[in-house]
Amino acid sequence: MEKQEINQDVNNKPQFAIFDWVVSLPIIRIVKPLYEWKKAFWIYCFLGMISTVSNYIFTIVLNRNFGLYGTVANVIAWLMSTMISFVLFRYFYFDRTNNSFINELAKFASARIFTLGVEELSILIFVDILKADIRIVKLILIPVTAILNYFISKIFVFKNKEEK
Repeated sequence: MEKQEINQDVNNKPQFAIFDWVVSLPIIRIVKPLYEWKKAFWIYCFLGMISTVSNYIFTIVLNRNFGLYGTVANVIAWLMSTMISFVLFRYFYFDRTNNSFINELAKFASARIFTLGVEELSILIFVDILKADIRIVKLILIPVTAILNYFISKIFVFKNKEEK
């Protein structure tokens, strides 16, 4: 019974109201049962998609349109998308903690540096050295970094001091 109550609390966060409203729109209403089944999961995926798409677009534009090396374009895109991601996840997904905004931002960014390292090494090898298409390399890296970022955020960043 306790576990069910916890899941209900997770699904009834006030910040989820905007997503509940969107799913109640006439055209989108057909996916409402699927959304209600695993609401927190779908919201995490949607927010992650915004961050992922922004990172992908920033990287490609900086590399293709501004002629930056793949690794340089990726770092700049990482900075921009990390800020977007932090704000979205802090407000809409993870519970508020007792930590300050700056403290959480520092932990979030430092935790994401690990996945940046994974991306940078992959881009250096496959794009800058082997001359593979950066669009394909970034697409392959998306699921890897998404999974790593989820667990890092859940375990390390957005955890209340009492839970540690």
